[in-house]
Amino acid sequence: MSPRAATHPPPPNSAGVPDAPELPRKHREPLASHSALVRKLGAGTGRQAIIFELARWALELNDTALAVLTPTTVVLANPRWHALGRVRGPWRREGEAGRWMALRDVGQEEAAAVRAQAAEGPRVTRYRQEGDVRPRLLEVRAERVAGTARGQVLLQVRDITAQARAEEELTSARAALREREQLRALGELTAGIAHDLRNTLNAMRMRLEMFQAEAAPSPSGRDHLEAMERIVSDASARVDRLRDFSRGKTGAVLERIQLADVVRDAVDLARSGLEHRPRKGGKALRLDVETQERLPEVSGSAMELRYVIINLLINAREAMPRGGLLRVRAFKAGRSVRITVEDEGLGIPEESLPHLFTSFFTTKGDKGTGLGLAMAHGVVTRAGGRLTAANRPEGGAVMTLSFPALKSPGHLKAS
Repeated sequence: MSPRAATHPPPPNSAGVPDAPELPRKHREPLASHSALVRKLGAGTGRQAIIFELARWALELNDTALAVLTPTTVVLANPRWHALGRVRGPWRREGEAGRWMALRDVGQEEAAAVRAQAAEGPRVTRYRQEGDVRPRLLEVRAERVAGTARGQVLLQVRDITAQARAEEELTSARAALREREQLRALGELTAGIAHDLRNTLNAMRMRLEMFQAEAAPSPSGRDHLEAMERIVSDASARVDRLRDFSRGKTGAVLERIQLADVVRDAVDLARSGLEHRPRKGGKALRLDVETQERLPEVSGSAMELRYVIINLLINAREAMPRGGLLRVRAFKAGRSVRITVEDEGLGIPEESLPHLFTSFFTTKGDKGTGLGLAMAHGVVTRAGGRLTAANRPEGGAVMTLSFPALKSPGHLKAS
């Protein structure tokens, strides 16, 4: 009897189904379809595993903190969320005076706010860190989750400190560029105006000299003529300064000056335009001037400071449409010499005080250029002094000019 032949499973065919001649054809075809489906599912599962792994890496390595919140708890969060919660904070909504909160409380507050809003879409809010001079800023984006996870809220939290600082620097750069463009245009305009004004002033000076030579004015008329000559002379000097400005030259020649004389000259030049009849329902504007006979000398340009004071007097008059008392004082205060110009007018809006000496800022609308006080501040600063503005408790405003007193020439050491 011959030995029995060994039995082995038949090799698979090209369809991946073992050759089984004993299986009917109707069973081999479903088996082949099943094998193809298994292979397809296996390949799909592999792709899903790769996608899942990539998503996990993205969540773990993302610089944005991500979290999903229910009304009571944080159900899912990436490592960045936990890191922010451990090392930063507490936080408070920017621009508000609410309570300081940990990141978890910030998340719950934003989640509650986005659930309460009627409109669909995200809610974006900024929070700042407690304490630092330049605090860190967070941008919190909250959005409701749709579908089967309804009621949950997705939070995205980004540290935008660097972005906010860049935005501030960009805003400052744009403002500086606008101001430079305005000054450039003003310089071009000034050059033409200075040329025309200088010709006009030269003609006025010639007419005044001819009038003085041909007429015999009274003592008061002679005083008026002398005042007009001084006005024309000062105006010519101011035009020269405008011409220098248009050419990019800055700064006037500083000298030792007596502020008491500067104040008296400025008041004499402006007095006729300041003291006027009262308007209807008002009272007359009265000048009260008080200066010490001799004050310590200061450094500056007498011509420029004279017109600074005249400008302050004119501003004070315009702030007193119903008249009142305008006080001018010049006195020694410690190691400095001060001038104050006080009025009983409308005062300065509190929000305008920080910007009062900024170029092109004006409280007069279309009637103002925004250059008078800015130029006055520049003149005083170049002389080493300070010009400040404040409101008086009893009403009206006070402008204060303060200059360091110079040592008398006799006490100066020889170089």
